[in-house]
Amino acid sequence: MHLPTSQPLRRALPQALALSAALSLGTASAQEAIIIGASLPLSGSQAAAGKEGQAIMQAQIDAFNREGGVGGRKLSLKLLDDGYDPQRAAANARALAEQGAVALLNCWGTANCAAMQPELERGQTPLIGAIAGAGPLRQQPGRLVYPLRASTRGEINAMLQQIQTLGQSRIAIVYQQDGFGQSSLDVAHAVLKERGMSAALELAVDASGSNAQAAVQQLRQADPAVQAIIVFAGASATVNLVTQARQAQLQQSIYNLAAQANQAVVKGLGSHTRGIVFTTLVPSPWRTSVPAVKSYQQLLSASGMPQPSYLGLEVFINTQALLDGLRKAGPGVQRSNLPAALEALGELRYGHMQVRLAAPARTGSSYVGLAMIDQSGQFRE
Repeated sequence: MHLPTSQPLRRALPQALALSAALSLGTASAQEAIIIGASLPLSGSQAAAGKEGQAIMQAQIDAFNREGGVGGRKLSLKLLDDGYDPQRAAANARALAEQGAVALLNCWGTANCAAMQPELERGQTPLIGAIAGAGPLRQQPGRLVYPLRASTRGEINAMLQQIQTLGQSRIAIVYQQDGFGQSSLDVAHAVLKERGMSAALELAVDASGSNAQAAVQQLRQADPAVQAIIVFAGASATVNLVTQARQAQLQQSIYNLAAQANQAVVKGLGSHTRGIVFTTLVPSPWRTSVPAVKSYQQLLSASGMPQPSYLGLEVFINTQALLDGLRKAGPGVQRSNLPAALEALGELRYGHMQVRLAAPARTGSSYVGLAMIDQSGQFRE
């Protein structure tokens, strides 16, 4: 038997059905994962560093998801291996954008970050955190790039400030024969000129350090005219150069960038750690009085996690900034609205490290510290 439906009820039914459909769609949207992409060197010469970054990023995102994610939406971290190769990094950035990544996290190395930059613009994909201090991405980051670390310019300024404070002015520069070494050397030329200084000697070494002995011979010939040595080189070249310099009785302080402030370099140097100075770009990863460091240490307390390091803390801080931005954007986060959320975070403070992600200050922190290696093989600032 058919019963007549009242006029108010007939009007209410379409509205109720529409509301039900909207709620269903809202639930589906809330359940859909937010994709975060990263291109890391999980193979090749930087594989150990890349895998350390991978472990930290994944652990942070897992913890974030356990706390409810972004308004109930979980995060999914998609990692692609670039083998520390710029072309692969660019291809990975394009692939991750096509797979729907809301943002990319922690590009790795000057050349790789530079290669990824056009893909970021093409896909309109924000990038948070650049493990690079020089190159086009740092000189002109663009509106979608959010670096947190200080630039290579800041690192070199800190080195030269220390050298001048000690009353020294005659320096030698040893640089790696590749894009990283050359870009660092170019920055050094500009900073030296600003300070009214110049290098007394400039020497090139290959990435393996196989020709370090020849460089040391030239440094010996210049001694004592050279009072300090600045090195722009990776771990292998740094270890070979420093070891042979100390075996040749060269006693000058040797300065290196923050990228080499790690236990692999300490182990490689063995007994030749005295007088080696490294820049640092984040607080000491052992200073738990800094809230971010305490959180980082707690993350590492789980079984199988890497030991504390400057690089690990930098990855942690970069990832934390992205997570804060995602919270700010809310469950409806998209590539288009994430930048505004990041820029609305205001000043981010990590000990002495202070960062603003809003324009026009989107150039990273100005904090640069200096550290040396003590007799126990630990970094001391």
